[in-house]
Amino acid sequence: MQSTIYLFRYLFEHLPPLFPDEDRTKMRHALEHLEKDPTVPIASLEDTMVSFGYLAWPWNQAYQEFLAIAEGEVGEHFLLPKLSAGLQVKYQEFKAYGGDLRELHSGRPADYFTSEDRAELCGAFVDMQRDLREFVNRKIISTDKKKYLSRVDNFKKVLEEIRGKLNEMVALSEREQDHPNLADEIRARVRSFEHGLCHLAPNPEFEAVCQSVDFFHGRKKDLNRMRGVHVPIEVDFYND
Repeated sequence: MQSTIYLFRYLFEHLPPLFPDEDRTKMRHALEHLEKDPTVPIASLEDTMVSFGYLAWPWNQAYQEFLAIAEGEVGEHFLLPKLSAGLQVKYQEFKAYGGDLRELHSGRPADYFTSEDRAELCGAFVDMQRDLREFVNRKIISTDKKKYLSRVDNFKKVLEEIRGKLNEMVALSEREQDHPNLADEIRARVRSFEHGLCHLAPNPEFEAVCQSVDFFHGRKKDLNRMRGVHVPIEVDFYND
């Protein structure tokens, strides 16, 4: 339970710029209540997180998009001054071989750098991300405000489509009478997608949600075709 509350606090403390004050206040009150009451069932805690995850997801998606763009444009500007002279040279050599900041950030080219290099890079990346956030935050509340809010609105529309698909899956599970295991599997998948809205699971992708809807409709048809296959066929030889 404590780990879930920690994730809830992380979600709250990392709300993007311009997130509505009213929703922020509601979220803070819910978090404070849950932190003071250890008897709250984990399911109720997760339900609360999911409800705020639906509110925060479009804002988080837009913000992460702006951060990714900023990292590509000015990430090196913030990173290089934080590296030692020797590591700056090594980073430039890494770029000459076709590497880039995004690839380095992923950790894939780890063999190119020593353990000491990686330790220094790790600290530098933390500082770079802090500076990038400050840079992006300033742009969002000033020159890029209109563009940012437009992207939030776009992600709200995507979320409504996701919500519609999830509701379709819930309805499918509620109608499912013949295959209770399938109904449980559908509900678990819906829960997993909802958990992704609030950092309890991987971020839900619209395509993956759509594929799940088609998958479960197909599974139901397959199970219906297989019904009765295990029942032995009885033949009355005396009446032939």
